[in-house]
Amino acid sequence: MKKAFESLLHSLFGIFILIAVLIGAVVAFMFAAGFLIGGPSATQLALAGKKALDYAIKIAAVGVLFGLFAFYINGRHELALRDDHPEENIE
Repeated sequence: MKKAFESLLHSLFGIFILIAVLIGAVVAFMFAAGFLIGGPSATQLALAGKKALDYAIKIAAVGVLFGLFAFYINGRHELALRDDHPEENIE
């Protein structure tokens, strides 16, 4: 049960972060298009991009929260100092 819940949290983390990154890529293209277009329509594109990035930041924060819960349920994380691979005797 614990392993399945941890797997669900990791999957949700990945999904939410992927969505946030994809929104960021779309906004980057919007900014580039606005730069090429210029004028009032570029302003509208930039404002729409800002609004989308606000949502992307919130989505990424929720994704990170799922990732943190998965770390705490697992009891360890990638930045922990542990000796998983004991060094071989080199002579």
